[in-house]
Amino acid sequence: MGHLTIAASPQTRRMTDETLSNVETVVKATYDSPIDKALKHDPEWRRRYEQAGRRKRPSMSPVQSMTPSRDVQTFQTSRQTLDAGAVGNTQTSQTFQTLGVSEGKTGNTQVSTHTEANRSPWLVKAADVQKKAPRFLDNPMLPVGVLTLIAGRAGVSKSTLSLYRAALATKGQLEGDWKGEPVNVAVSGIEDNDSMQRMRLEAEDADLDRVFFLSMSDKGADTGVRLPDDIDTIKGVFVQNDIRLWIIDPITSAMSGDTNKRDDVRAALDPLAKMAQELDISILGILHFNKGGGYASDKISGSHAFRDAVRSLLLVARDDNNGDCIVTIDKSSYTQAQGTSYSYGLISHDVTDDDGHVFGVPKITGFMPTERNVNEVINSNVSVTGQDQERASGNEVIDWLVEYLSRNGPTRFADIEKAAEAEGYEKKQLSNARQRSKAPWVVSVPDPDWKGKGVRRVWSVSEIDPSSEKFSPPIASGEK
Repeated sequence: MGHLTIAASPQTRRMTDETLSNVETVVKATYDSPIDKALKHDPEWRRRYEQAGRRKRPSMSPVQSMTPSRDVQTFQTSRQTLDAGAVGNTQTSQTFQTLGVSEGKTGNTQVSTHTEANRSPWLVKAADVQKKAPRFLDNPMLPVGVLTLIAGRAGVSKSTLSLYRAALATKGQLEGDWKGEPVNVAVSGIEDNDSMQRMRLEAEDADLDRVFFLSMSDKGADTGVRLPDDIDTIKGVFVQNDIRLWIIDPITSAMSGDTNKRDDVRAALDPLAKMAQELDISILGILHFNKGGGYASDKISGSHAFRDAVRSLLLVARDDNNGDCIVTIDKSSYTQAQGTSYSYGLISHDVTDDDGHVFGVPKITGFMPTERNVNEVINSNVSVTGQDQERASGNEVIDWLVEYLSRNGPTRFADIEKAAEAEGYEKKQLSNARQRSKAPWVVSVPDPDWKGKGVRRVWSVSEIDPSSEKFSPPIASGEK
């Protein structure tokens, strides 16, 4: 009968723990090395592995009839017994031979120094790598094969700008490698419903047949997109529908883990960037700024990994003095465009819903290059003092309120207050913002669709001064 003899040195203890882990794996199922697993699940890995002149190493043969004996169970659970070096029988010895354990001349079983590595070197000659110039869906703002992030304060038109560029993409009107060639776009709007997204795209004259709203279903329930869990499933759908641009708004709502932790952020963004590269598409994720001044990209909410993990970063701000919006290319690893900025304005565009209600949604106008940048704008907004500072702060709440109502339509104040609280705004600020709003105006009107007792009021956006004779509250859908 063979005996297992293991010296109690730190190195031997480590090897013993690794060997025990392999034993547990074999008892449960057939053992595949990490390389085997990677080659099975990633065709691109297999292609590059074989191209480099290697052959797939066969998986380790399964152990047959592996019902643990009493000795094997003791071996797996008792470190003290191992230290005594007095366990093992013929079946134990055979088990370890299967895992690379050799039997010495004396009959004692000895642990092999070979353990399966989780990682292995991968060398590719630079001369064997194909040369490909960077391509752009929207030059220079949206490179293809890359994850781009766009960040700014709430209510500064990040979503509106993203849908504006998407609308141009559906008509082949972006300056890039697809100019003149309309493309398909996917939108995952976690905070806005599909109806509101559709009307905002309509305001920008998008080809709606080329826009797809993407979410995920679990047993019939809409659970939203989860990153990185859903990436592999989404890839196939994008290939089938020839998607060239994916907008995720906001990207943090789709991410698993803690967005303030570097490892959690990289765990979501790195697979997303790889997906963009594999499918040759542009992915645009929307983020929020923290309050206050300083260097603009340092204001991104969450971990600094958001900026570090991407090759393309856009920043957006709105000037409190004149209402102009600025977008700056803060990071661009594939062009010389870093620091380039564009300005644009926002106007209200009337859209009629399927029930005949008319209300305004924001629309981009006058998009053009500018010498100003987002750093200047956000620091200018917070550098004012006294009465001007109060005015700037009030304008910020008005901007947020108008954009929120434009996205969601007439809304009860209780729902507005809840959304505003998440952005750091108070009830009194909302009331002051409604009273001070002008062109467009935020008005409180009876809910035209309320069928209960009494009167329920909602807030909505109006392009007509509520004090003028032309103003009239919305008409209920059943009274048209």
